[in-house]
Amino acid sequence: MIEENTKKNFSGFSRHYVPTDEGKISYLRRIGDGPTVVLIPGSFSDAEQWMDVVSLLPKTMPLVLAELRGHGGSWPPPANGSIEQFAVDILSITGDAQLERFIIGGHSIGGMVALEVGRIAPEHVLAIISFEGWTCRQAAYDAFPGNVATPPSPEKEALRNAERARVTAQWTPEQIQSFGSIWRQWDGTAFLNSTQIPLWEVYGDRGRQRPERTLLRIPDRPNIRLRWIQGASHDLPRECPDLVAKIILEVSEYVGKNIP
Repeated sequence: MIEENTKKNFSGFSRHYVPTDEGKISYLRRIGDGPTVVLIPGSFSDAEQWMDVVSLLPKTMPLVLAELRGHGGSWPPPANGSIEQFAVDILSITGDAQLERFIIGGHSIGGMVALEVGRIAPEHVLAIISFEGWTCRQAAYDAFPGNVATPPSPEKEALRNAERARVTAQWTPEQIQSFGSIWRQWDGTAFLNSTQIPLWEVYGDRGRQRPERTLLRIPDRPNIRLRWIQGASHDLPRECPDLVAKIILEVSEYVGKNIP
């Protein structure tokens, strides 16, 4: 199912829907030249989270902006959601868009979903970009004790709270609580230790001393690049869209030059 996008924020995109066992999932698509980049928002965010980043990317870059169950045009929230379920949903989206191979990236839980897509369907994934997508729950708390996802200012916190309220306006308190715990159940340690897919792990350093890879559970392997954004906190697409866009371009150019 296709619907022309009516929001001026995403001029040039069309909205599509794919059925699921519970309802439907939504994605926005822009066709262009080169490898398609699939981007997944974080918890309680929809495609709008990528708006500022998209505005800084070339208009010729093909993009897919996925929305997790219950977010944006996707409905309903999952009854028993998991990172694994969301990864299958993303592959339903890429199948609907007839993307045989693609770059996949995501923020927070979206970064974890991107990693899981690489685990279950490596033949389709050209590269992965995980923006603050935790390897596992404990890594988040070990690396950034007391500041896993704290916004950098009261103004940013107010904006984040407003976005969350908008996205979850039709959710029950039980659905919000359930979704908020999903990321804690997943562990990508084994995948990071074995995958050969080119992978970018991107974190804000919160203006603190940067934690060692061991605390983040990110192995020091040739195919895994760790990128730090100085002074940034958790919500990288909103806080520093210019640097996020720069990394997406870096990955796209790398794929264009190095992967047939």
